[in-house]
Amino acid sequence: MKILKILITGPYNAGKTTLIKTLCSNALTTDKRVLSDELVKSTTTVALDFGLVNIEGTMIRLFGTPGQSRFHFMWRALSIGMDGYIFMVDSSDPTSLNDALHMYMFFRSMHPKKPHVISANKYDKENKLSLDAIRRALKASEDTPIYPTIAYDKESVNRLLICLINLVKSKVAVQIK
Repeated sequence: MKILKILITGPYNAGKTTLIKTLCSNALTTDKRVLSDELVKSTTTVALDFGLVNIEGTMIRLFGTPGQSRFHFMWRALSIGMDGYIFMVDSSDPTSLNDALHMYMFFRSMHPKKPHVISANKYDKENKLSLDAIRRALKASEDTPIYPTIAYDKESVNRLLICLINLVKSKVAVQIK
């Protein structure tokens, strides 16, 4: 059985931990309680999230990165040996796209040939951005798939992951020829 390493990355509060927990009943997370006067959410990933899932006969190791730039050293470490990645953004928070652009450019420059898809997460919200607006904000190429996603919806995240698996497999098939 083929085993793939897939990275789940994106800025703070994009939904990375939720996506991994939705896909994997055995997910391990390093959530830490955040104590602050400006509490946005009750936990944040401080090292990594990890989960295993079998999709269409392929075992997938999912590694979730922290989203805050102060943990950028983990982005590089966790991306070593990855077969592809899912880049998540919060489609309902236009202010988060500046951080998203910085992080997306980091991964594009570090891994320019790695297959990836973009998850426009929280697409069930009324004030969501269009997929075209997200593509423009991230300066993503036209051939980069962008999926409207709801991280707590298993069908939504399965569809996203299957798209990435197919991209990874097609890249491997091209390299073999």
